[in-house]
Amino acid sequence: MAGATLALPAIAQTTEFEDVGNSYWARPFIESLAEDEIIAGFPDGTFRPDQPVTRAQFAAIVRNAFKQPLDRTAPRFSDVPSSYWASAAIADAYSQGFLSGYPNGAFQPETQIPRVQVLVALANGLDYSASGSVNEVLNTYRDAGQIPEYGRAPVAAATQNRLVVNYPNVDVLGPQRTATRADVAAFIYQALVAQGRMPALQAGLSASNYIVGYTPGTNTGNNTGNNTGTNTSSPRLVPNGTELDVRYPNADVDIVVAPGQSVATNLEIAQPIRNSQNQVLIPAGSSVQGRIVPVEIRGANVTAAKFVADTLTVNGRTYNINAESSAIAATTSVNNTTLQGALITGAAESILATITGNRNLGSVIGTVITGENQPTSNSAVVVIRPSDLDLTLRSDLTVDAIANN
Repeated sequence: MAGATLALPAIAQTTEFEDVGNSYWARPFIESLAEDEIIAGFPDGTFRPDQPVTRAQFAAIVRNAFKQPLDRTAPRFSDVPSSYWASAAIADAYSQGFLSGYPNGAFQPETQIPRVQVLVALANGLDYSASGSVNEVLNTYRDAGQIPEYGRAPVAAATQNRLVVNYPNVDVLGPQRTATRADVAAFIYQALVAQGRMPALQAGLSASNYIVGYTPGTNTGNNTGNNTGTNTSSPRLVPNGTELDVRYPNADVDIVVAPGQSVATNLEIAQPIRNSQNQVLIPAGSSVQGRIVPVEIRGANVTAAKFVADTLTVNGRTYNINAESSAIAATTSVNNTTLQGALITGAAESILATITGNRNLGSVIGTVITGENQPTSNSAVVVIRPSDLDLTLRSDLTVDAIANN
């Protein structure tokens, strides 16, 4: 599907699409996910909500929406070469438990994915299990007999966690019907609601009429799986969705990398993170260890990068964390002010010499740093100002102790 931007967009995109009008049933799901840069539209300003989704495209979406642990090693699927646009997303979706291959060793990336497979994938990847009688839960649907045996328990779990959205009839699942972009947006949004990462739809929105089991004030899932909600009872909890202000240690400098490169770097917390009692959980100056990594984008002629945090060190104690920034697009608009004192990879320095015509950048830049991987573009660079990063926790973090104020 040429031109589709299903992964994180490299450039700012509208969250209002000309083919998703005020009366379109899935508009709240689509626009909320687009605003959070989990899904995106097409260059012509459309979203094409009724277009079918392939298994590869779904892998790219779940990889972007969820940050589940990589619990198993992905095989080399016979029909997914390393050069395939979604090979990395497919490997991650497999490792996270969302998707699997077929017995013949194939993945069938271009096969359109049925709605039942989407729900099974989400229930498996998010570790949801059905409680009580599966048959009783599935009796919600008039077409429950069409659910394949492998999907019955996962669909029941998805139903109990209010992931299922059925349009136009809330009691008709349509399990074998090909999932559309609108269907997937609705399922993903509801899964994020169940995780506490998105707000439940407001009562009165027509879209809420199609959420199975929805009643105002209770659309938050049953939290039967792991990492499906926020336990706000602990004063040492830093909840999923918390924004972390960061900076480069001891300097306000830019980091400049070539597209496609990865760079290991340490940042530090700029503003303390406090709980509701105003107690400090993460003091300013705490170290964040992570990497600047390329963002995989299909159908875009602009590349991008983001910062992914791996660990956080607080008062000598190191925690594994799941946090990352939004994508930062590559640019050709670079001047000496931007480069003054910058940390820059050797490949980026070479590209900048061509862009600026200045072969003596050594007198302007700060330090040349090591970048891994070969550049994927020689006509632009990614400029990252750490103090401008919108680093956001993607899962709860509980620290061992309250820090001193």
